Amino acid sequence: MIPSSIQFKHPPFRLVQGKPLFIAEGEYREVVADFTASDFIVRLKTFFRGFSRLYGIIFYVLAPALFLGKGPKSIYKFVPAGGLVAEVGSGNHRLDPNIMNVDVHPWENVDILADAHDLPFGDGSLDGIVCAWVLEHLRDPVRAVEEFRRTLKADGVLYLSTNFIMPHHPSPHDYYRWTAEGLKELFSDWKIVELKPIIGPTCALLFIVQEWLAIALSFNIRPLKDFLWIILTILTFPIKIFDLLLIRYRTAEVITTGFYVIARKRS
Repeated sequence: MIPSSIQFKHPPFRLVQGKPLFIAEGEYREVVADFTASDFIVRLKTFFRGFSRLYGIIFYVLAPALFLGKGPKSIYKFVPAGGLVAEVGSGNHRLDPNIMNVDVHPWENVDILADAHDLPFGDGSLDGIVCAWVLEHLRDPVRAVEEFRRTLKADGVLYLSTNFIMPHHPSPHDYYRWTAEGLKELFSDWKIVELKPIIGPTCALLFIVQEWLAIALSFNIRPLKDFLWIILTILTFPIKIFDLLLIRYRTAEVITTGFYVIARKRS
C-alpha cells in the first residue's frame, strides 16, 4: 500500500510487475543477477519466499531461531495513529496493511522497489521505519542508517534487528555482525530507547553446531553439506526452547544470536 500523501524525491524510473522502481537500471540488473546466480540455499530461500505463509512456518518454526525480544510491531507504541511507516527490506511478508513494503525484489507483497542505501522518500516524510534482519546484508550499513535518519520526521522512530553470533547466510549477500557496543556506536546520533537480545545464546549454539556438523560430515562436497544442514536443522530445532530461560540472563548478550534496537531520531 502506497499512501497518496507520501513524498518521493523523484518519480520512479519505471514499473516492474506493477511496482514503482526507484533503482537505476544498471543497479537493478545487478540485483536480478544476484538473485538468479546465487548458490543453492539462496535460490531455495528465494523460492520459498514466494509462498509467504509456508516461508513463515519454516522461518519461525523450523529455523533455529526463537524470537523472544520485542518484534517489529512494537513500533506502533511509538508512532502516532495513522502515521506513515515503511518496512525496508520487507521480503514477501506484510507486517501490517498500513505499512509500505520496500524491497529490491518484486515479491507479491512488496509495494516499492528501492535500495536501503538510497531510499526514494523525501526528507522527513516518515513517522517510522522497520528494518528487520536486513542491516547485515547491506554493503554500507552506515549509509543506510543515515538514509533512515534523513527520511524520518523529527522524533521519528526506527525499529531494527540484526545478527551478532550467526553463520554466513547470504540473501543474496551477507557482510556484517554487531555487538551491543557496535550498535550503540552505529546509533550514537540517535536516542536509543531500547537495545536488547531478540534471539538468545542457545540459538547461536544451534546455528554454529549445525553448520559445523554439516561441514565435518560432508567430505568437502558442497551439495552434501547443504543437504546435511537442512536435515540437521529439522532434527535439532526443538533445542532452541532453552532460550526461554537463557535470554533472561544479563550475560546472554555476550553470545546472543541477535539484537533489536528501538531508536528515535534526535531533533
